[in-house]
Amino acid sequence: PDFKNHLEKLRNQAASLGPSHFENIDADGRVPGAGVIPGVPGVAPAMQTLNSVKVLLLTAQFGRALQQLQLQDRSLRGVALHMALLLRRAGTLEAIKVLEVPMDVSAFLCDYASNFAAREQLQYFRALEVSERVQALQRLLLSGAAGDELLGYIDPNGRHRPGLLEQSLQEDGMGDRSEFVELCSKAGRQACEQGQYREAIRLLHLGRCYSEVLQVLCRCLCLPIWREGHDNNEAMSLAQDIQRFFDIYERNLDRYALSSQVWAVARKLYATRMFHSFCDRGEPENALDIFDREQLLALGTES
Repeated sequence: PDFKNHLEKLRNQAASLGPSHFENIDADGRVPGAGVIPGVPGVAPAMQTLNSVKVLLLTAQFGRALQQLQLQDRSLRGVALHMALLLRRAGTLEAIKVLEVPMDVSAFLCDYASNFAAREQLQYFRALEVSERVQALQRLLLSGAAGDELLGYIDPNGRHRPGLLEQSLQEDGMGDRSEFVELCSKAGRQACEQGQYREAIRLLHLGRCYSEVLQVLCRCLCLPIWREGHDNNEAMSLAQDIQRFFDIYERNLDRYALSSQVWAVARKLYATRMFHSFCDRGEPENALDIFDREQLLALGTES
């Protein structure tokens, strides 16, 4: 008990002192001896040492120490991450949870890994527990980085060629293709709830949720961006995705076991969108052609 009381008192005392308290700054505002490395020029004025970090580590304040290490210099974030992983693997963070709130190593790793390309992020995620890795992968899929390289290529017939994510899951022993399908379906539903419709369409398709893809396509066709005349890259990309997946699904109605009634409604909405698009682009002949072919007038006369 005495040791724990003394340690707690020492921890509080160390935490109450700012980082500058542990620096020996001379009259010129320099830290004597800091940064004196062979072949490296002298340090800039008032550059900090790692003294405050060392004190926090010695008083078992690992969370504060690693946070201070990150704040001191951006180049030390990688060092802080590796220290956090080692402390967690050794069980140190779990052992001192009665003294301080455990550090969220998973969030720290994901935040650090987000600075890199998808391929490198997958390598970092291997340091996480399985449940944490699944959550990290879902966040990656919703981050806007889920391109062909990560998810794989979907050909004009709707077939899929595995990408980095599926290959990584197999290499890490996280299951067969069913794990990839489940991950995509969950992330796709979350993307839809968040209004990330382009991601939702692709992920739900890869998750084999074909009826839900059709529902998202219908929702996209009713968005106000078409009526408000938005002319931006996001709207153009969404329009291209809608056309692409309508073409795929029209070729695979039986294969995807889609409801004929739902498909009829979706086709009417899509044809109406194309009609207005042709009108906006000043292509009356194409507009009239699709108007007659799809019998769009019937859409307004049905009761």
